[in-house]
Amino acid sequence: MGLTPSMNYRAEIDGLRALAVLAVLLFHAGLGVQGGYVGVDVFFVISGYLITGLILQDMAQGKFSLRAFWDRRIRRIMPPLVVMLLVTLAAGWLLLLAEDFKELGQSAVAQALLLSNVFFWRESGYFEQSADLKPLLHTWSLAVEEQFYLIFPLVLMALRKFFPALMRSLVLLLLVTSLVIGIYWCRTRPEAGFYLLPSRAWELLIGALLAMSPFTFSPSRRWLPELLGLVGLGMILYAVFAFNNRTRFPGEAALLPCLGSALVIACGTRSMAGRLLALPWLVGIGLVSYSLYLWHWPLLVFSKYWASVPLTVWHRILLLTATGILAALSWKWVEQPFRKRVVFGSRRSIYAFAAACSGLMIVLGCALHLLHGVPARIPAAAQIYAAGRSDSIFRKEVSLEQAQRGDFVTLGGKEQRPPGVLVWGDSHAMALLPVIDELCKDKGVQGFAAVHYQTPPLLSYLPTGPYSLKDKTPMFGAAVLDFVRSKKIPKVVLTASWNYYFEGDNGSKIRQSLLDTVTALKNAGASVWVMEDVPSQPFDVPRRLAAEVMFYHGDVNLIGLPLTTHRADSVQQHDVLQSLAPQHYTLLDPAGIFLNPQGLCRVAANGRTLYTDSSHISTQGARFLRPLVTSIFD
Repeated sequence: MGLTPSMNYRAEIDGLRALAVLAVLLFHAGLGVQGGYVGVDVFFVISGYLITGLILQDMAQGKFSLRAFWDRRIRRIMPPLVVMLLVTLAAGWLLLLAEDFKELGQSAVAQALLLSNVFFWRESGYFEQSADLKPLLHTWSLAVEEQFYLIFPLVLMALRKFFPALMRSLVLLLLVTSLVIGIYWCRTRPEAGFYLLPSRAWELLIGALLAMSPFTFSPSRRWLPELLGLVGLGMILYAVFAFNNRTRFPGEAALLPCLGSALVIACGTRSMAGRLLALPWLVGIGLVSYSLYLWHWPLLVFSKYWASVPLTVWHRILLLTATGILAALSWKWVEQPFRKRVVFGSRRSIYAFAAACSGLMIVLGCALHLLHGVPARIPAAAQIYAAGRSDSIFRKEVSLEQAQRGDFVTLGGKEQRPPGVLVWGDSHAMALLPVIDELCKDKGVQGFAAVHYQTPPLLSYLPTGPYSLKDKTPMFGAAVLDFVRSKKIPKVVLTASWNYYFEGDNGSKIRQSLLDTVTALKNAGASVWVMEDVPSQPFDVPRRLAAEVMFYHGDVNLIGLPLTTHRADSVQQHDVLQSLAPQHYTLLDPAGIFLNPQGLCRVAANGRTLYTDSSHISTQGARFLRPLVTSIFD
């Protein structure tokens, strides 16, 4: 069958590991490698190739066993991972706010159960904390590989027993199926497409198929592996430097680095690419690549967690240097003793070690969950500021189907009252709703909200954000307009994160769409108010305020974006919105309400945060705007 590859050590594969891990580290450190995330995909191909080759080699020799296979996997993966987890939990105790420490414990449990990727998929969402501040986020890729290691050996055993002549064809079928799922999910369920095994398995299966069908080259065609290896390396490097955060990924875009990796592996040192990758310094980095990957992310996260300004280039270089030192120590004192069976040499002892460590992670993680992240570690004032993250009571978007049924968010209580106002916008409109709700109650009217993430209140504008309605936006707008007309809503407030939409537009398109929208609403019988966006702060406000209490002991009134900077950042928004007022609508500008005597846009009042993050106002912040929005109800 030709399925008995000889898996001798190949230095160029360690060099390919080095290329992959360097791409990931430079990308995460923000050092000019915008597509460096493809390094993970290169790792997947390498892993699929090596694991499948070892399994087939053992099967051909009649000595394959699942217990021996998983013994090797435990020794390779678990010891440095456990050390990193314990150190990260200890650092979390010292550095993280209660809610984040609680989530760290939850993610540790997920990793112990080999479900880290599922956990972070379920945790992904519009209002979730930035992925940049989750210390164990990088373990999602380990979970994908671990799940593959659990399932694929069983698949190979079944295929070898029942369909030996069809092994390659059936693995190819699995590969194509997974690729199709990945491409489909990348368009319809991007978070699932990124994190989950069904949409990622094809990358490992490319390596598996390569191990099952090794390339052979005629001696008379030495130029062919030379060419193909260089093409493969070029494909990887192109993805590393040309891809960015706007690239739809993984999907079909991941084919480029994955097929490139397969070509490099297939051609080996018969190609210049392989010989370059076999250079000793690259091989050395490749040998410690696993520990490099494990340590770099927690160091970056903890360094950014309390920073009120972005880390400088020199800070990031210093962090990567520290990562290299930790990786070298981990490789020498943790990886090598376990892999050479110096410690826990027997199979029974390594399984006991794995069970004990997994149990410990589960116990610690569950304790952090049940203790809510041990908030007693944090001063009371800092806890109050930190709790402001969840100080929002209207984080509920309206779907297109709900809008077409007239099922909008209700304000002012459930009692039947005459319609008074409708608020239309995105998540920044949601943040305004608490004060509108209170004013509706005070004025004895009913209010409504037509709100959806990353979707502006414009009839003819198509947003592209991952959480937006995209091409369904015009239908949503038409449903809102029908509702205003049928319910005879007298007043409509349009508000959104206007700057977000202006970033990808020169203003003329938004101006025309806004004019069309306002005209349609006025023709439906409504008076229109447009509210400019609140000042967007350059930091996570609750965390920055907590830091002021815990570390700096300064005056919170001296924290905040200067009003002059806000005006400069919002000049396009202000000019466009101002150009149509007051002829077409009443314009509301919240910046003056936020201004404090120091000339800053305030972030706190009465010991509470006015924001839930850097740009969404809290319930307290919405109430702070009451003097401004009361005029709507006059």
